[in-house]
Amino acid sequence: MKRIAIVKTFMRPQLFAHCINSLIAAGTQEVLVAFDGPEEYWEPHKRIVFEANQIIDAEIFRFPYDYGLAACRNRLIEMVSEPYFLMLDDDIAVFPGIWSALPVMSFSNKIGAATFGWFYNGVLQIDAWDINIKNKRTLSKTIHWPKKIISLNGFVFYYPFDFVPNQGFWSRKFFDEFRWDEHYIIEGEHEDLAMQAWTSDWKFAVCVNAQLLHLHNWSDEEYHHNHRFSNEKMGRSWIYFFKKWNLKEYEDGDCLLPWLPIDRLKKESSIRESLEKWSHLLPSYAQMKMREKQ
Repeated sequence: MKRIAIVKTFMRPQLFAHCINSLIAAGTQEVLVAFDGPEEYWEPHKRIVFEANQIIDAEIFRFPYDYGLAACRNRLIEMVSEPYFLMLDDDIAVFPGIWSALPVMSFSNKIGAATFGWFYNGVLQIDAWDINIKNKRTLSKTIHWPKKIISLNGFVFYYPFDFVPNQGFWSRKFFDEFRWDEHYIIEGEHEDLAMQAWTSDWKFAVCVNAQLLHLHNWSDEEYHHNHRFSNEKMGRSWIYFFKKWNLKEYEDGDCLLPWLPIDRLKKESSIRESLEKWSHLLPSYAQMKMREKQ
């Protein structure tokens, strides 16, 4: 099977280059890229893909401006003929051994995806959870225990979940039944896909002992204000989501690993070892004196 990855990119060529280089280093054989960003960013992205194509099969496809994450992903998935593929955003770097985790997809013919949490600037997160609808109005995060544990090639996956991070391996057959809803430009499309699959036999797995590197640049104010966290784009997406699923709210709740800054982990001081703890193994004072006389 050919190791193929799809990547959606927009206007961050420096991060995109890191993503592509990590895929090459990991032994990826083919990369399909969707670009729907501003005109001035087309040439830098095209150049990165041209350079990658000297090493692996790489091709970039240009779509209308702000065509949308969902639409771009759908167009790329339609080009995939392999049973499984790796899906990434342009600000994610993979680790060299990631393809060794692909056999997890064979654990069940109804695993829609097996994905990874991420590490960013000292923060770990695994946003994996199960769907709970409260009072027919609120989408809430919960976790239904126990989970199955899939261990292979040094990777440990928990399964099943209704929602997992989107960066990882996906089943092509899953997208014969479901697709990213193209009404979403940014935000809401991931929760929407989980809602689509919720009542089906398809479920998702997530890795708990390996993370991807999130390269997101929070200092890029133009990108955040006008695009990724645009109030208008996000607002339209969530209004559509709530109307589509006849809901009123989306409530944060339990997930496998909430946003965890590792520099804030604290442990109370306690005595780990002491002579007193092991004193029962020491000879008594009388025994020591007897040995001295012998």
